[in-house]
Amino acid sequence: MLRGIQQLGRGQRIVIFFLLMVGGLALIVGLTLLLIVSSIQGEGRRSAVPLLDGVTVRELAALPDNDSFPAAVAVAPDGRIVTGSYVTGALWLVGADGQVTEIPGSRDAIGSAAGLTFAPDGTLYIVDQRDADPRTGGGLVQRLSGDGTISTFATINDERGFVAPDDLTLDAAGNLYVSDRGRDEIWRFASDGTGTVWWTPPQQQSIESYEPTGLAYDAAADALIVTDGLNNIVYRVAVADGATETLYQHGARVNPPGFDGVTLTPDGTIYIAATGQNGIARLAGEELVYVAGLFRGASDVDYSAPNGLIVTNFDSFSLVVPAVQPRLPFALDVVELGGG
Repeated sequence: MLRGIQQLGRGQRIVIFFLLMVGGLALIVGLTLLLIVSSIQGEGRRSAVPLLDGVTVRELAALPDNDSFPAAVAVAPDGRIVTGSYVTGALWLVGADGQVTEIPGSRDAIGSAAGLTFAPDGTLYIVDQRDADPRTGGGLVQRLSGDGTISTFATINDERGFVAPDDLTLDAAGNLYVSDRGRDEIWRFASDGTGTVWWTPPQQQSIESYEPTGLAYDAAADALIVTDGLNNIVYRVAVADGATETLYQHGARVNPPGFDGVTLTPDGTIYIAATGQNGIARLAGEELVYVAGLFRGASDVDYSAPNGLIVTNFDSFSLVVPAVQPRLPFALDVVELGGG
């Protein structure tokens, strides 16, 4: 065979060489993907565990659908817990006893629930990305009123619109803030839904792209806590003038956390969903202290009185690689902080 190839013309030999190289690379890539999928599929469902003394972790509720993919969670001032499906848009009310009830009309009105937050009066605001396909962009903010009505609250009306809206929170004056990872911006919307660009990340010489992701309101400082999931930075941004303080920057250290959702306890302690490490971390000065780990895609966290954190198990890898099955059932966990 080799002798026959050697007798061919130069152009024909180049074509054969190219085909052999492409075929070999395709085989290597295919085998690698097969090994990755097999490894993930064989991992099985696991339960989260506490990482500090005095902390406990338990499953709060299993969600009913095999395509739930809970990306976000919000706890209302009266203690109600709501999560939603990134794939179907369905919203669920979760009781303290773990009972799950689907909110009527949510599955039809919402395309993809990516972010959730409650106003003091119990109104729920929803980042609706409209489509769970990671290759698509766009979205809007929806509002679930106390009477059960779901309506559009805010959009961006320029030629780009929302690109990759992610999280949202409200300040003491009732302004709504929405992060957009695709636009590298945070938008502020007044109570009538009119909005403007409020903040963009301060530029650093060594960083080309930014992704403002998780948002939480710090009432004591009248500021927003902002996470950057791409660069693993945590900012505090003053509501009054946008003055920005960097609270944490992971830099080149090992084990990048992959910051996502963020919340504060009443004493101002910051807890962050570290999706890259499948853990929940407390910000302690310039250090991260992991309080719980081994979640199945810890994408969001919210404080639940008197001493709990509600955590989502998003398990989103199968949205990118459909051959990988999610580890069912999808669930919310509760981290009881205790004395830890």
